[in-house]
Amino acid sequence: MRDQFPSPSQVYNSDVSNSDIWSRFDNRPDDVFVCTPPKSGTTWMQSICGMLIFGDPEVNPGIGTISKWLDSKFNDEKELMDTLKAQTHRRYIKTHTPLDGITYDKNCTYLSVHRHPIDVVFSAQNHIKNMANGTLDKFIADDINEGFRTFVETPFSPLQNGGESLEGLALHFKSFHNGHACANIHMFHYADMVRDLRGAVSNLSEILECNDDDDLIDAIVEAATFSSMKKNADKFAPSADRGIWKDNAQFFESGTSNKWEGILSAENLSLYDAKMKEFLTPKERAWFEFGSKG
Repeated sequence: MRDQFPSPSQVYNSDVSNSDIWSRFDNRPDDVFVCTPPKSGTTWMQSICGMLIFGDPEVNPGIGTISKWLDSKFNDEKELMDTLKAQTHRRYIKTHTPLDGITYDKNCTYLSVHRHPIDVVFSAQNHIKNMANGTLDKFIADDINEGFRTFVETPFSPLQNGGESLEGLALHFKSFHNGHACANIHMFHYADMVRDLRGAVSNLSEILECNDDDDLIDAIVEAATFSSMKKNADKFAPSADRGIWKDNAQFFESGTSNKWEGILSAENLSLYDAKMKEFLTPKERAWFEFGSKG
């Protein structure tokens, strides 16, 4: 029987995901769950996990095909469950759901990744514009300042997936921050991965008990650089062979931070600052925005 502590206490049901599927999913003791808000380093972390698990920097990590998004509404549930059940390798599975909405098992590994929330907003806008089917076009802001103000002021609801409001991103972060005392919950920050990718890959190798030598770590780091992943976008972009994106390479638009400088109004940045003080302590905020350098 699965060890569940705490059991899921909240169901999250948005336009793109439904956490109720966790009640029907049978996890394995060595499962790895990549747990991120949207546009916070999900594909990056999945890709590194795939290279480490297979011990091969040249492997296609199968984002969307091998490494599945468990609670996505775009899945056919039977096909999803059959695919995951048939996998004989160590599974690495994506979710955007906060910790209180997923099954916790002390034998599994949970990798939380977070990013400065304003960077998330700008990255999400580019992400949605690159989607071929227009499903999420309603979230494209005609005026980025108006869109950002809506993002800051919108109260979080379980009917969102977290990336639609500042409060949702903060709640996702706090759910994992509060559970971080558990030995199998590991928190990464996008900014730290940018600053020291080798350190992040080496740390992840230890967490997953891969026992990789320095040469393999170096090769994986090179394969996981932003420039390499963009160059090989047909391999690394999620479900790259399914025509989801107008341009697979555009999925890796720039990977940079602080895009809002000179764009967002002083009034909106002041509003953002006030909300962050409401949602998080100064210490929590410093890490949530900037990682170990916060």
